[in-house]
Amino acid sequence: MKQSDVVDRVMSVCAIVAATAAVAVSVYEARIDRAHQRVSVWPYLGQSNSLTAGSPYRRTVSNVGIGPARIRSFQVRVDGTVRRGWPEVVRALTGDSASGRIVYSSLGRGDVLLPGQTLELLTLPPGATATAFWREAQGDRLSTRICYCSLYDECWLAESGAGEPRPARACPTNAPDEFAQ
Repeated sequence: MKQSDVVDRVMSVCAIVAATAAVAVSVYEARIDRAHQRVSVWPYLGQSNSLTAGSPYRRTVSNVGIGPARIRSFQVRVDGTVRRGWPEVVRALTGDSASGRIVYSSLGRGDVLLPGQTLELLTLPPGATATAFWREAQGDRLSTRICYCSLYDECWLAESGAGEPRPARACPTNAPDEFAQ
């Protein structure tokens, strides 16, 4: 075997190693870019409620993430029973109909919460009903569940009694359990 043949073979092996390394680096960079894109549109919903003396009761949901939250499902339960409207929830927790005194916003499939946006779900005027609602909402009687997705269809389930939202494969689409307001 001539020296030039050996040099050609060594050069060929070096070219194959370099090409393989270039492909590996490209695949690695693509994975990093994809992960960065997903994180750059990550929504994070938080739920809260508040009541201070002389002020109304407020129940809110906020998107404190960096991407829009596409709402897929919103459910409210009182004592484990599905409720479909805020007047029904107030009546179940307090016994008061409060029909003309509550202010609420709708949240449901198809709604989008933008980053930094807070939606006031329910407002009760100051008084006995607000205080009773607050007291009952602090325990296990009232639970809310929001399932939402990012722009990349990665989904999470945020429950009022839980800490962080947890990943979900898909959001439930059970119409009879969905909140109607």
